[in-house]
Amino acid sequence: MNNQLKAVSILLRAAHSLEDVLKKDIESYDINTTEFGVLEYLYHKGSQNIQHIGEKLLMANSSMTYVIDKLLQKAYIEKIINQNDKRKSMIQLSDQGKVFFESIFHKHINKVSKVFS
Repeated sequence: MNNQLKAVSILLRAAHSLEDVLKKDIESYDINTTEFGVLEYLYHKGSQNIQHIGEKLLMANSSMTYVIDKLLQKAYIEKIINQNDKRKSMIQLSDQGKVFFESIFHKHINKVSKVFS
């Protein structure tokens, strides 16, 4: 039992250390980890509705709305309003957002690789 607790402690410290390195890397691009998660999801999955993004990233609706607003201000995403039901909208990367994400994603992948090497 003592070895198991020690292993848990070591794994948790390693996870926190990895999280700190990746968070600093992401923040060096002038975005936060949540914004990065949204951009990454949209980059790989294409346009999505806000609720679906929130569910996939495990975020509350109010937090998701805040993140979407910040990314809209930065012009990294676009909101497409459903003409049949104006309460519904789709979110997609803007051209600027795609260029931005592609410019940082490879750097981020390199950082992850460096941490694990």
